[in-house]
Formats: sequence, C-alpha cells, structure tokens
Amino acid sequence: MALIYIVEDDPNIRELVSYALQTSGVPAAGFADGPSFWQAAAQERPELVLLDIMLPGEDDGLSILRKLREAPATAGIPVIMATARGSEYDKVTGLDLGADDYLAKPFGM
Repeated sequence: MALIYIVEDDPNIRELVSYALQTSGVPAAGFADGPSFWQAAAQERPELVLLDIMLPGEDDGLSILRKLREAPATAGIPVIMATARGSEYDKVTGLDLGADDYLAKPFGM
C-alpha cells in the first residue's frame, strides 16, 4: 500500500488530509516542517508527497522539492504541491522545479 507524506504547517489542514487518506485506506503521515519530513523520509520513503510551499524555517516547500529532485534515491517520488499560492507564476515555478501536479488551496477532500 502506498504511503503518502503530507508536509503542511497548518495542523488543521494536515490532520484533515491525513484523516481523509487514512479513512480511504491509504496510509499517510503528516509533518509540520522540513526537518521532521526529512527525518521520516530517511527511515521510510513515501510513494507520494503532498507539499505546501510556505513552511516555517529554512526548508520551504520549493527547497524540499529541489532536494527531492536532485537526490537519485528520491528523484522519482511523485510530488503534488498543495498550497495557497495559486497564481500562474507559482504554478509554473512549482511545475518547472519538478512537481508532478499543483493543487491550489482551498481544495475539497
């Protein structure tokens, strides 16, 4: 079964997405920031990452995406940007950096 990681600093959104996936039978784990995501990813690689752009600290969503794409072990993991930054420029930037899709908030479950 595919494991999905949700990297989202808003605890309400993170918990809602995680709950929706898990009740659908999909294992999911949520992380509030880059460091906790990287720690978990080192232990178990996800099959998909739902990634917010605006995260606390130095590791924002775009830098996480860049690092995922640069490392051979994680370059093939699908990434969907799920973010409030929904302008055309933001979408193009995320997709150009290697995101597989771009989902603007708010979105339905």
